[in-house]
Parts: sequence; structure tokens; C-alpha cells
Amino acid sequence: MINTFSGNRFRQCARATALGAAAVLGMVVGSGSAGAAVDNARTLPLGNNNAIEVLQADTSIQSYPPLDSSPVSFEFFHDEVVSVNFTGPDADSFQDTKLTIGYQIGYPVALNGAVVHINTPSLDWEVGNEFGIGVELAPEFALGLDASTGATIGGSIIPSQEIEVDLSPGGITDVAFVEDMEFDGRSATVRLAGVHGSVSGALGPVTIRPYARAVTSNNDTVITYGVPHRL
Repeated sequence: MINTFSGNRFRQCARATALGAAAVLGMVVGSGSAGAAVDNARTLPLGNNNAIEVLQADTSIQSYPPLDSSPVSFEFFHDEVVSVNFTGPDADSFQDTKLTIGYQIGYPVALNGAVVHINTPSLDWEVGNEFGIGVELAPEFALGLDASTGATIGGSIIPSQEIEVDLSPGGITDVAFVEDMEFDGRSATVRLAGVHGSVSGALGPVTIRPYARAVTSNNDTVITYGVPHRL
């Protein structure tokens, strides 16, 4: 794996995470996914009338003829909105929730040296502060902040990255391009646009299924899977 993005953190009241995985990628804390067309959602009760929901919305995976014209190559672009939402009386107090976004890639047979590439140009990110609460940022994230209102922060802080994963001889390969990113509070929304992927060395049809997984600090796990797309 080459230059995968994980582990960077900033704070808004508690913590949120700049998730770097797209040509245009924003993370909004507290604003949910209003206006997005929900494709998949799953909710898990957590006790004390609390619950966690993970959803995928506005999902688009477009396959294209590969630039190398090889019969064992496949190419696609991916747009999506992923949201994690807590509800209930303790929704604002949840901490250290981990979010992972990735693909399951299925194929009958892979040749020696077969790989999947995920290309993510520079990270553009945004945090909305709709409640007007002060924002505390680590120095490396302190750019693009409206100091008078704390309403919006943004910038391009993660360089372009390339993820390369070897394919197993046949079956399903899991590729996570946002992995175990942590946030605090009731919600986090990630908007992806222009994630570019390619599969080289796979024989037979290739199918890709996007997924999103959230794990609470108590290891309660919710996963939602998108509709499989044949490349």
C-alpha cells in the first residue's frame, strides 16, 4: 500500500476528522446529509434510547474503457456522500467513533501481479459550524477559518495519494481508502467526488461494491453496503 491516508485529526468542540479520499472531499460535523438521496442506511440501537445510523447517498460509480485498452484492465470513477448520525439523549457525548469507507472488489481469477489502484487527488475539506460554537484546531489544520464567526473552515492539506493493493488469486479483495478516521459528537458527513480507481490483471467480470463502516468506542459496529456495480 502506498501513501494511504489515515490518522489525521482536528477538533470542533470535541473532535472531527479531515478525511482525505477524493478530488473534492468535505467533512461536515453536525449538519448531516440534508438534500442527499439516500441509497442505503442501517441503524443500530445502543441502549438508553440512543442509536447510530450509517448511510450512503448520491452514490455514483461510472465505469469507463481502460486507457491501456487491455482486456484484463478496468477503470471507474466514484462519487458519494457517507454520513454517520447518532440520535438520542446522549448523541452529543459520543467520542472516538471510527469511520471507514472502502470497496469490496470481486472477480473470478487474478493473474500474478494483479493490483487495484485508487487515486485520490489533493484533499479539499470543510467543517460547518451551524450552531456557532467555537472551533479549536490543531496548528496544522488552522487555515481557511473565519475567525469572526467560526462558521466555515477549509483548505487543501493532504497531497495527492495513490493506494495500491495486490489482488488475491480469486474471490473478493477489500480496499479501504478512508480507514479508522475518528470523530466526536452526533454526526459526521463525508462528500466524495472524483475518486478514480482501476483494476489490472483480473480475468473475467469485475464487480465493485462500496461500503461504509462506523465503530463506536464500545465496539458497536454498523456497516452499510452499496449496490454492486459491474465494471
